[in-house]
Amino acid sequence: GFIIQLDRHIFSRACAWLHQRLKEGKSALGLAVNVSRLSLMQDDFLLYYSNVKERYGIPDGLLELECTESLALFDDHFREMVLELKRRGFRCSLDDFGAGFSSFNVLKDLPIDVLKLDMLFLRKSRDLARERIVVSNIIAMARELGVRTVAEGVEHAEEVDFLRSRGCNMVQGYVFARPMSEAEFNALLDEARDGVLPLAQAEPA
Repeated sequence: GFIIQLDRHIFSRACAWLHQRLKEGKSALGLAVNVSRLSLMQDDFLLYYSNVKERYGIPDGLLELECTESLALFDDHFREMVLELKRRGFRCSLDDFGAGFSSFNVLKDLPIDVLKLDMLFLRKSRDLARERIVVSNIIAMARELGVRTVAEGVEHAEEVDFLRSRGCNMVQGYVFARPMSEAEFNALLDEARDGVLPLAQAEPA
């Protein structure tokens, strides 16, 4: 059960950081925070997360909660949870799509805001051209459904070029930066021009 405490601590710290940024008059920044399946199953989940968001005065639409695809596949109540989170001003994303038992029923039935593509399955491919066709069509399908796409685990500039050409909304991964301290992150944001981070010279995985 320790993951519940960890989830809540990280969420509170994220809200405190965002509150301070807004208090200093800096530009609003969307922030995505992972939520474990066990945390979502707690009776006071909605109350706790809503209260923290309210306590720090975070405007609607800035906080995104990332949930795993397995939860969407095997929990019948997850759709209602997503709808209620959206009513409370949260954005909801589905994490690691493509990494496991990905189902198009999730895209069809779940009112998510963001679909996060796990790019690891591209690197495991025996036929890169075929896999890129799959990725391209998932991005196109999400766009038609009004769902934004984020590619995770992007490590190389050529992957960024491919994803940009296919209309992927955002990428994250070592191609920009590796995990860092809060102070380093603040400095990186201050250096960004027009909200755009420079590509890093990422080492091969």
